[in-house]
Amino acid sequence: MRKISFNRSLVLMLLLVFASSGALTACGFQNKSDQVGSKAVSGAVPTIDATLTQEGSSAVISYKVNNLTIAGDSVGAAPKEGEGHLHIYVDGVQKAMLKTDAPVRLENIPPGKHTIKLSLQQNDHVPLNVEKVFDVTIQK
Repeated sequence: MRKISFNRSLVLMLLLVFASSGALTACGFQNKSDQVGSKAVSGAVPTIDATLTQEGSSAVISYKVNNLTIAGDSVGAAPKEGEGHLHIYVDGVQKAMLKTDAPVRLENIPPGKHTIKLSLQQNDHVPLNVEKVFDVTIQK
C-alpha cells in the first residue's frame, strides 16, 4: 500500500509520484461525483469504481478501473488505445500518479473539509474526463 504524507518534502512527493500507486477505497466520505464523461482513445467508455475509508487523519482509497488497462510502464509515453493511469488530487493539487491497482493511503490530512479526486488519464497525461470525487471531513 502506498502512503502519501502531507508533511513530506517536494522531493519525497516526486519519488512517490514515480513509485507504484494504486487503488482507492471510500468509506465514511460523501461521494460527490462519479464518471463525468470520456474521450477514451479506444472508443470504449472507461469507468472508475472507488471507495474511501477514513482512519483518523488518514484515508485509504481502493479502486477498480473498467475498460482501460492501467499501464504504469507507459506513463508519459504516447497515447495507446485502451491504456492509461490515474492522477489523485487533494483540494485541486495533484498528489500522485497511480500506476497500479494497489490501494493508496493518504496520511496526515489536516483537519477540515477536503476534496479527493481520482482522474483517468491517457499515457501522455491527457484527461479522459472520467473521475471519482469524494468530499472528506477530518475532525480535529
